[in-house]
Amino acid sequence: MSNNIKKIAPSQVEITVDVDAAEWKKAQEKAFSKLASNVTIKGFRKGAAPRNLVASHIDPNSLFNEAINEVAPSTFGKAVADNKIRPYSQPKINVLKLSNTELELQFIVTLLPNVKLGEYKGLKAEKEAPSVTPEEVEESIKNQLSRAATLEVVDRPAQMGDTVTFDFKGFVDGKAFDGGEASNFSLELGSHQFVPGFEEGLVGVKPGEKKDVAITFPTNYVAELAGKDATFKCHVHEIKEKKIPELNDEAVLDLGIAEVKTVEELRKKNEADLLANKVSESNRKYFNDILSQIVANAEIEIAQEIINDEAAHSEDDLKNRVEQQGLTFQQYLDVTGQKEEVVMDTFRAQAEKNLKEFLALQQIGFEEKLEVSDEEVEAEYTRIAEQYKMPVEDVKKALEPQKDRMISDLRSKKIQDFVMANNQ
Repeated sequence: MSNNIKKIAPSQVEITVDVDAAEWKKAQEKAFSKLASNVTIKGFRKGAAPRNLVASHIDPNSLFNEAINEVAPSTFGKAVADNKIRPYSQPKINVLKLSNTELELQFIVTLLPNVKLGEYKGLKAEKEAPSVTPEEVEESIKNQLSRAATLEVVDRPAQMGDTVTFDFKGFVDGKAFDGGEASNFSLELGSHQFVPGFEEGLVGVKPGEKKDVAITFPTNYVAELAGKDATFKCHVHEIKEKKIPELNDEAVLDLGIAEVKTVEELRKKNEADLLANKVSESNRKYFNDILSQIVANAEIEIAQEIINDEAAHSEDDLKNRVEQQGLTFQQYLDVTGQKEEVVMDTFRAQAEKNLKEFLALQQIGFEEKLEVSDEEVEAEYTRIAEQYKMPVEDVKKALEPQKDRMISDLRSKKIQDFVMANNQ
């Protein structure tokens, strides 16, 4: 068997193979036997009819196709070994020559990405020195108290910030439309859950009141409603006012934060948490800046097929999330004012960026021999056991199905730590 390899695109090659005549003949014999086992000829027991009579009942194209299927896997395997290549997926197969005595196959092969690192140590990037202001601490506490707020029924006109419980039914051109009706719906005015103008239209309503709220759907809404005028017939049942706790030691205790019992302790806790988040964000930005330089310094070949596969997965994930929210993908595109081809272009660009970053980091790990030891795995089990106050053996048992993923995550963290430690 002779073969010839030619690069036809980044990370894609074409291998042309002349299949050995004896091997091709053997494949045809196997194919004939397989097809003949399904042939029934009147007057003969199955498998007992003369070969020439059986052959007359077998389509020559079916015979060739079966024989090619028989010989192609081993032929491709040998070509891969001979040329020392690493395929990403099964090849596309073309038949260039075909007869009883001759078979020439062409394999179009997408290769695993090839990575050649440039400089990845001694690089420089700016890194912020985070700080937290008293105003940020007070805003954080305000948000905590707001989340702990209670709702109290009031007998007065609704204001922004109130939660209104009501029934509604929407009409366009005097006809009700799908998805425009609900009963006992609770809506916080000012939360922007509804189309612009709707929540403002409920300001001033009273419990028990009926009111028609007129709005115009945005032009980038779902196609069947975009830009149209609509009227929502509303029947208000209840109005609740948000009661935010006053900041004092009693309110702090009600928040239920471990080891935080006073206002001063709450301020210190919020300051520490805010600073930790800022430090984490600063480190993330610094690492990403360094990583961008590493990728720019490297030569990374990724076949378009791989990028397209990753982009397709991202699109499928988006479609699933959209459908879980009760929209079709086309409705989502209408609402967001996007076109599917633009969405896919965005996914492809992000996929290429993500893949290059991942491959560069993995290559650093390979070249620096950054592997995870058994001792490090055990230490991780111990850390998790202490965090969740569980016996280590129970943790091991629970995480056994995800052990490979855990080791992969530990290795990625090790590579990231290496990059952070070896650049400025």
